[in-house]
Amino acid sequence: MKGFHPIAVLLFGLTACGGGTSPSGGTTPTQPVVPVPTSITISLSSVTLTSPGEVASLTATVKDQSGAPMSSQTVTWTSSDEGVATVSSGTVTAVANGSATVTATSGSLSAQASVKVESSSPPPSIANVTVNDNVFNPSATTIALGGQVTWTWSGSQQHNVTFQSGESSATQTSGTFSRTFSAAGSFSYQCTVHSGMQGSVSVD
Repeated sequence: MKGFHPIAVLLFGLTACGGGTSPSGGTTPTQPVVPVPTSITISLSSVTLTSPGEVASLTATVKDQSGAPMSSQTVTWTSSDEGVATVSSGTVTAVANGSATVTATSGSLSAQASVKVESSSPPPSIANVTVNDNVFNPSATTIALGGQVTWTWSGSQQHNVTFQSGESSATQTSGTFSRTFSAAGSFSYQCTVHSGMQGSVSVD
C-alpha cells in the first residue's frame, strides 16, 4: 500500500477552490447596469412674459439612476391654463395676463414650472374673432374692461357662439355677433353644434 502524501492533498484543494475566477482563469465579468429613468427637471423653474404672443423656451431633461441624461425619452408638455399661456414641445407662448403652471411629463415622472403673463401695455377695447368651420380664430382673446368682441362668420357651416351665462348668438352661417364685457374675468364659450369648437375671452 502506497503512503499518504499530505502535500499532494493540499495542492489538490488549492486547485479546486480557486474562488472568484472564471473557468478560463480570469475574473467573473460584471453585469452591465440597465439605465432606468429616475428623475426629470425643467431648465427654468419660473417664466415671466410681458405681452401676448411673447415666447420662452423650456428644456426638460430626463436622467437615469446614475444621473446620466437619457435623451431618447419622450416628454409631454401641458399647461394648466391655456387662456393664459400655451406650451408646445417646451415653447411657452403668452396669451393673456394671469398665471399658469407648465408640466413636463415622461412616463411616471413629472416636473413643473410657473408661468406669469404681465402685459406692460393695456389690452385693446375692441377685438375680432373669425368663426371658421369648426374653429374660432383666435380661440383666446383679451380685451379691456368694458371692451367689445365681435365674431364674424366666414365658413360654410352653421355655428353659434354660446356662453355659459350672458348674451349668446343665434346659430347661423353668416353675419356677425358682438358682446360687450362689463365684468373682469375669464369667459369661456363654445359652438354647441360642433363638439370641441371652443374659445375664451379674458377681460382685464
